[in-house]
Amino acid sequence: MSDTSEKHVSKRECLKSTRSRIILAIVALVVIIAAVVPSVVVTTLHKNNSMGPKAKVFVPLYVYPAPGAWTPLENVISAHPDVNFTVVINPGNGPGPDSLPDANYTREIPVLSSYANVRLLGYVYTSYAKRNVSAIRNDIQTYADWQTNSSNPNLAVQGIFFDETPQQYDAQTLTYLQGLTDFVKDLEGLGPDKFVVHNPGAVPDSRYLATADSTVVFEAAYSTFQERQGAKLFTSIQDSNRSQLCAIVHSVPETIEGKSLRGLVKEVRRVADEVYITHLSTDYYASFGQKMNEFVGLMAA
Repeated sequence: MSDTSEKHVSKRECLKSTRSRIILAIVALVVIIAAVVPSVVVTTLHKNNSMGPKAKVFVPLYVYPAPGAWTPLENVISAHPDVNFTVVINPGNGPGPDSLPDANYTREIPVLSSYANVRLLGYVYTSYAKRNVSAIRNDIQTYADWQTNSSNPNLAVQGIFFDETPQQYDAQTLTYLQGLTDFVKDLEGLGPDKFVVHNPGAVPDSRYLATADSTVVFEAAYSTFQERQGAKLFTSIQDSNRSQLCAIVHSVPETIEGKSLRGLVKEVRRVADEVYITHLSTDYYASFGQKMNEFVGLMAA
């Protein structure tokens, strides 16, 4: 009777020990899962929410700088010091006829120049490489001389935005564009970068890309961007990488907001290193859209 009782007690102790080991194993497994799963979820969410490669905000600033007119842009620049802005100014279809722009420009340009995250470019048109080279050089030289003529080092641009550059290849045109870029790069008074942007408004012959630091390969409405992106037009630009490309998308429908706008910004950022997106369908370079802050906020992500 005693031996049997001892055997039962021993068996119960063995079962207790086994159950304890199982419980401890389950607890350990729960602890491991609790530690690992959140990090996996966070990593997955981070990947899903990633906006892809960073990009600069490109702003064709054709808003006349009456007092307060540039304040919305200055506010968003100030609010996002981690976002770089390339801003094109256009006092008079170029620098204007005088050695200095008018008083409103001379007051406001130094304000923009004071931000470390802003690069200012001066507007110059080429009439698709038909404009007289001497006239273009005069415009460039005028921008370069602003600092000296004003005695204000902050009244300056850091490069040139060449509008109306051609798409179709021509050997003489290539020489024309390269000569203008060389002229910019050799000038003092255009900042340390002497940055050059070409604007054909569409994908040009790839041989032109090397004559600029950045090229606007798209400047059109949202609907057109969707068509060309669907046709994978931007992935077939030969001899290029996104750091050389700029994209401007206007006339975005008002319904494209929140998650949809986030998707659009992400899509355009995959194409280009400099991006401008606006919901405005008229005067889209002469005013600021209501969703500008949302757009820049997404560019900061």
